[in-house]
Amino acid sequence: MSFKQKIMSNLQSNGFPAKRVSLPLETLYEKADEVGENLNSILDELKSEGIDHQKTGDKIIFHSTLYDMGLGPDALKQAQDMMNQMDPEQLKQMQEKVMNMTPEERLSMMEQARKMGLL
Repeated sequence: MSFKQKIMSNLQSNGFPAKRVSLPLETLYEKADEVGENLNSILDELKSEGIDHQKTGDKIIFHSTLYDMGLGPDALKQAQDMMNQMDPEQLKQMQEKVMNMTPEERLSMMEQARKMGLL
């Protein structure tokens, strides 16, 4: 299991995405270093997948950007299923496009998806 998968497993076992989950910041950096991975790169990957974070003095708080926009578990699963059907290049292009959107553009896109019955 990769370090990213371990983080995801830990988040999910603590109620993510319905809850915000905090983990010890220094420990995450140390554990990532022990396995030869870069925590900041992993955090960037997670962010591109809709899992954002905030660093405080001694912890990092993870939250789901989709859940924060009012999309529940069914919508999250449906979005994940759709992403799993994309080829890697399509997924990368979509992630880059979404990452470059303003928060208002993201909300507008989600509202359009709701109106179309996608979410």
